Parts: sequence; structure tokens; C-alpha cells
Amino acid sequence: MIYINEWLPNPEGKDASGEFVEIYNSGNEPVNLFSWSLKANSKTKFVLSGEIKSGEFLVFRKPELKISLNNIDGQIFLYDTRGNLADEARFYGSAPEGKSFARMPSGQFVFSEPTAGVTNKFSKSEVLATQVYSYGVP
Repeated sequence: MIYINEWLPNPEGKDASGEFVEIYNSGNEPVNLFSWSLKANSKTKFVLSGEIKSGEFLVFRKPELKISLNNIDGQIFLYDTRGNLADEARFYGSAPEGKSFARMPSGQFVFSEPTAGVTNKFSKSEVLATQVYSYGVP
């Protein structure tokens, strides 16, 4: 299964150079990403290509990433080759500067220290944070 694992909507400094989206392949087989796409907050889509191996993280950074991530009430969608929604994540309120919105093993998201390209890590305070979001639930 391919899913959104982490994204950084409000990096320290300029958004145009620091934003990223990370996807992950939790399946047992590699997946061809030809015609998969990411969409965030608008009608603009970023079309993916290449292959993601089993257990691999794939990070798309600005300026390669052709979509802008909102710092307030952000949302991002991942679509498969048929245009079906494969995954989504969203937060309400303001994204803290320099914190990524990362998926915990439970499937919930929390703002945490960015870990682009590697397994997400969380402190106890982040795990116990009041602003934890269930997958696909506002």
C-alpha cells in the first residue's frame, strides 16, 4: 500500500525551498508510480513517476514538487493511476514552523521533527499531544 507518510507545509525560512511530501510503500512489491499524483489545497496536481520499492520512502521537495502546501488548514491527497483516492491527510489550524505532519504507527498524524526519507520518530510529548489526527478524520 502506498500512503502519505509525512509532509512539511511550514518549513523554517522560505516555503518555496523547504516544503516536502514523503510517501511510503508498506506493501511487499515495488509499485510503478507512473500517473500517480499528489494534490494539495487546489486543483493543481503533481504527477509522479518512477518506482517505489517495498519498504521505501520517497521524498518530493520544492521546487521539484509543483504544488504548494497550505500553512493553515492544510490538506493533501494521493491518487493512484486510475485517479482513485489512495490516501489523504489534513490538519486544522496553523502548522508550526519547522514541524512536519507525520504519520504515527497507529495511522494518526501529529506535528513532529522532520524525518524526510527515514522512519518517523516521536517524543513522548508528541505522542501525548492534544492535536493528534486520525487518518482521514477532521
